[in-house]
Amino acid sequence: MAFSKIKQFTKGVTKWLRLLFTTRPGDEASHKGNSPFMRKMHILYGKMKRKQRLVVMDAENYREHWSFRLSALNLFVGVGIVGIVLMVITFLLIAFTPLHNMIPGYTNNDMVDQTYRNVILLDSLNLKVQHQEEMMAVLSSIVAGEEIADTAENESRPKALGEEDKRCKADSMLREDMAKATKANSEQQTTGGPQQNPSGGQLFFPPIKGKIVTAYNSKEGHIGVDVAGNINDIIKSAANGTVFFAGFTADDGYVIAVQHPGNIITVYKHNSALLKHNGDMVRAGEPIAYMGHSAGAGTPHLHFELWINGKTADPLSYVSF
Repeated sequence: MAFSKIKQFTKGVTKWLRLLFTTRPGDEASHKGNSPFMRKMHILYGKMKRKQRLVVMDAENYREHWSFRLSALNLFVGVGIVGIVLMVITFLLIAFTPLHNMIPGYTNNDMVDQTYRNVILLDSLNLKVQHQEEMMAVLSSIVAGEEIADTAENESRPKALGEEDKRCKADSMLREDMAKATKANSEQQTTGGPQQNPSGGQLFFPPIKGKIVTAYNSKEGHIGVDVAGNINDIIKSAANGTVFFAGFTADDGYVIAVQHPGNIITVYKHNSALLKHNGDMVRAGEPIAYMGHSAGAGTPHLHFELWINGKTADPLSYVSF
């Protein structure tokens, strides 16, 4: 039953299309037996196929420049094709170019991942800046001879689950070294001789071997010693420690400063190049710079300063150059 109805409908559509596109307008015989709707559609189709001539003429002498024939049906088909082509091009641009990122509400997985990575990177940079500020505050306190609070690190970050509130092994060893260095300072002040470590050797390694051209004189403002040498001679660390300043200054050229256990700081000035950066760990005798000479320094030499408990000391009392 349903198949017969579908077959009958198909035959009706086929007949209507044959009459619409094969008969000529004005042929009354072709309209015979057709419904009024079919006759109107056939007349409309004939009007749409009727050719029109578009002429462009000169307004003064009516001379024809160019002309072409065009029907309403051709215009309709042309506009439709152009519209379809524009829609296809728009779809391709949106689907395969970054333009789809500008559509409100469109979710791009790559952009979401990149945003997530940027958030993590920004958080890491904030933590690093915070740690650098804390380190500079601690170093400033050391240089000024102030007491360092034990809870500084614990206050700067939350405790992990199950973490005990006690000093780590490395912190205890550092405090022991500071205590030994302080005791050695006291012994040196009472004996007046070079500072010795518990093993009986020199506490400080000579940064460079050479002739002292300018001795320590705090009254005249020379708070270190100048040791002569040659350009690019290797400058070595006087003891184990951490670099807390490494950079260029207008007056002293390349300068590097090292923090040692026992609230001791050594400073090395007038270098031509540095081998270490801020935060690097160094050992006694390890190369840290190359000798040079800055503006006004004259001949190449190393200006070496020694600071103990925030005060300058004569390096010749502690180091054998």
